Amino acid sequence: GKGRIDPLTMVLCVAPLMLVFLLPATAFTWEARIMSRMVTFRSCIAINILLAFLLQVTSALTIRYLSATGVSLASMAKDLGIVYVAAKILGEQLSSVQVMGFVGSVLGISAYS
Repeated sequence: GKGRIDPLTMVLCVAPLMLVFLLPATAFTWEARIMSRMVTFRSCIAINILLAFLLQVTSALTIRYLSATGVSLASMAKDLGIVYVAAKILGEQLSSVQVMGFVGSVLGISAYS
């Protein structure tokens, strides 16, 4: 509709504002060894930047094409995936409280829609 901004443009508009807030924090926590480590891990950093960009685009497109409930469910699925993969990689066990919390969240969002 008229006067609405598409999600990708919103990401483009918000990025400079985030930079304004993050630069002082970066300056405050800066250490001399950061630059040498950036060179050492440049390929990992490049992949991380690409993945972060793809996450932003995916989030923007999800918001554009799904309802608010759909976005909530997609976000919950992402969180479930992160917790599950992290638990498997680290060999951790999920407690029944954690599992029931996620199940309750999904059921609550589903019931709301």
